Parts: sequence; C-alpha cells; structure tokens
Amino acid sequence: MILEFSYKKVIFLVWGGSLNKKGSDHIRKLREVEKIIIFLEKIKKDLNLEEKEIISKSIDIITQYVSKISE
Repeated sequence: MILEFSYKKVIFLVWGGSLNKKGSDHIRKLREVEKIIIFLEKIKKDLNLEEKEIISKSIDIITQYVSKISE
C-alpha cells in the first residue's frame, strides 16, 4: 500500500490486490481522516492568523501520525 499526503489535500493511492479486514479497516479510517482535514481546511478561512496557525499545526500532527502508522 502506498500513501501520499499533501498539506492541502489528503491523497490516497492504493496498490495491490484485495485487502483483508485489517487493511479495509485501515482504508476506512484514512477516509475519515481525509474528511477531518478537509473540514479543518475549510474552517481556516474564517479564522484569524493565530487560529489558522493552530489549525495548520493540528493538520500537520494528524498527517504525520497517519503517515507513521501507515508505514
């Protein structure tokens, strides 16, 4: 499985055959993370600079964590 995260969008590339239950659950969780990051990016537009930085750091933490557990 290959995962690619970008700062503005979460992009998932999956290579290979069928997935077992564990793999399917993992993909389902990744989709949930994608929805969360998209939501956070949308609300950043309405925030002040300090709040935008906090949201950006949160997005970074989430993407780093998901990248780490996906290795």
